[in-house]
Amino acid sequence: MLQAVGKTAGWTAPSTPVAPAVYWAQRDDVLILTIQVEDIDRDKNRKVTLNEKSLSFSGKGGAENKDYRCDITFFKEVDVEESKYNATARGLKFLIKKKDKGPYWTRLTEAKTKLHWLRTDFSYWKDEDDSDEEDQQRDANLEKLMAQMGESGGGLGDGDAPSMDDLDDEKDSDDEELPDLE
Repeated sequence: MLQAVGKTAGWTAPSTPVAPAVYWAQRDDVLILTIQVEDIDRDKNRKVTLNEKSLSFSGKGGAENKDYRCDITFFKEVDVEESKYNATARGLKFLIKKKDKGPYWTRLTEAKTKLHWLRTDFSYWKDEDDSDEEDQQRDANLEKLMAQMGESGGGLGDGDAPSMDDLDDEKDSDDEELPDLE
């Protein structure tokens, strides 16, 4: 006679790690990476390993507490000592310093193959030929991001929520009475 295997027998098979969504952008001196795994900040057993040529991540997160894992071999070398990351409820945010400042990398990874989980982060993307004025604005945003990574509050400031008491004072065009339907 066969015995049932699985949840009915009180046993579950170990899960195979899945690749999380990874978003990236770059400047001439830095890479900006986001590994998107919800609630990863709660996983005290997550593993992040950064060396001059690669980044490895493994951890549990999301509503189903899935196992996630990704390994990235960089196109060129990075400066491990000058790089940092921050864990938030939305994922891991990395600011990885390139070893050599210079022209933009043609791709993030050493391999020329397309990785289905790796995407461009257009919220941080900047073309190499964008103007210096835009450069200064975006660099200020990057400095702010780096400062947030050093804070324990995750960039939430002093924790005071903005007041919303004055929101009802304004009159909108949609606040007017509607005419009767005939």
